[in-house]
Order: sequence, then C-alpha cells, then structure tokens
Amino acid sequence: MKFNLHKFVSLVNVLAPVVLASVPHGDKIAPLIPTITSAINEAEQIKGASGAEKKAHVLSIVQAGVATANAAGHAHLDPVEVNEVASHGIDAVIGTVHLVHGPLPSSAPQG
Repeated sequence: MKFNLHKFVSLVNVLAPVVLASVPHGDKIAPLIPTITSAINEAEQIKGASGAEKKAHVLSIVQAGVATANAAGHAHLDPVEVNEVASHGIDAVIGTVHLVHGPLPSSAPQG
C-alpha cells in the first residue's frame, strides 16, 4: 500500500484531538492539543527522518509551547509531565492512525 500523506494528515486532524484528550492525564496537555496535532502533521513531512526523529521534533515543539504558555501566564504547565503525557499521546495517535490508515512507512513518527 502506497503511503498517502493527505489521508494521513486528514486522519491526524480528526483523531489526534480525541486521542490526545483521552490518554491518561490528557488534561495536562489539553492546552497544547492543537499544537501537538499540527506538529505531528509537520513531522510526517520531514523527508528521510526516522520515526524517533519525527517524534523528537514533535516533542521539541511541545516544549516550546509549554514555555510560551507559561511565560504568557495562560497556564502553569510542568514541562516534564507534559513531555511524558505528550509522548504517550503521540504514540497513541500514531497507533490509532496506523489502525485506520494501514501500515505507515518506517520513517513515520512512532515511539
């Protein structure tokens, strides 16, 4: 099966908000769910990157979001806790997309 980026992005846009909010302690990442969703889609477009590299890219964007939210006073997010929950959430999103979309290329952002 040929990888279809458009289908992947569409699935992430639909599934990620639900899955990320539903993972254990998903409330800890709730303010960052749109950021995580966008970052997953962005990471998938990094040509030649491994799944681990793509996940690291997403998590670096998450940490930037934590720093921004905390600096702006919109929230007080624990960077370590958010990183852990987001990491599990990313894995759950990719696993769910994998179930619906079918096998992803080996370079997909998997944990």
